[in-house]
Amino acid sequence: MTSSTWLDKLDLHDVLEELTHEHGPQDMAWLADRARRRIRDPRITRDRVEQLADEATTLVVRPDGRVANLAHVLDGIVLTHRVRGSLRDRSDLWLGAGVHPFLLMACARPLPLAGGGRVRASQSAEPALVGPRGWLPDAERGDLIALRWRSGELEVTTVDRSSLAGPAEDLHVRELIAERRNTASWNAATDRVDRAARVVHALALARLEDPDLLSSPHAPLDELLYDPLETRESEHWRAMAAARQEDSVTFCIDGMPIALHSELMARARQYGMTTDQYVIALLGHLAWRTPFAEDIEPWEDWLPEKSPGAKLVVLPGVRQSPEPDPA
Repeated sequence: MTSSTWLDKLDLHDVLEELTHEHGPQDMAWLADRARRRIRDPRITRDRVEQLADEATTLVVRPDGRVANLAHVLDGIVLTHRVRGSLRDRSDLWLGAGVHPFLLMACARPLPLAGGGRVRASQSAEPALVGPRGWLPDAERGDLIALRWRSGELEVTTVDRSSLAGPAEDLHVRELIAERRNTASWNAATDRVDRAARVVHALALARLEDPDLLSSPHAPLDELLYDPLETRESEHWRAMAAARQEDSVTFCIDGMPIALHSELMARARQYGMTTDQYVIALLGHLAWRTPFAEDIEPWEDWLPEKSPGAKLVVLPGVRQSPEPDPA
């Protein structure tokens, strides 16, 4: 594809994004006619609009065939984010994958704030929003904040964990987004940015199916969804260290309650650990600090072949210590 074709697609995308933002959901033929006049390009047809609407994350095709703007589809949504640094006396808010929709929306145009002023996307390539002085709450590292998008305005507040939705609502969010994600051929994505965009697209489709989805504070999406970007570059050195251990095993736990899983993930985040690091530390503490640890039966009796009903499945580690020579 030539560079001029890319530029043509960018121009058309910007015009369609602006038209749907100004006029709401519109028919593809109407959009093609308006875009053709504005850009003065006779090659713009309904088919080209349909193709671009299917590709663009900021555009959402509704079931009736009309094209809507992402900002309109997400009206009323509340996405939470766990702060990774104190927000006192700051005007920049660094965000993660769980609130990626707001970054995309801010790239299109500054977002009005409910208390006045506007926030814009960072001028650097970093995932951050920058706003006027005082637009951020006094949150500390590990605190939860809620980003509420309502009637075209953004409001940022702190969230108490007791006000978060329960396990049943969390499960509904997981199932709905996962189904929409798989429908959009999620697994075909090979680029990290493309995967992040597909999360946003899946969220938009889930909101079309359930307009009240995430209308109240839930756990952050990057904690609620299991590894939404399916990449772990930041864990490269930890994985290498684990591989170098002479005596280690990998295990999985079947049948863990959703509420317990959510609690373990939340506590791991609070201590700056991955979930597996936290669980290993917790199990190690229980094993070596509990008075009756020595009274437990031999560990060989825990293996699946000797306990058919066991829920703990032990798998070989990456590297195993060599067996001692009997001689």
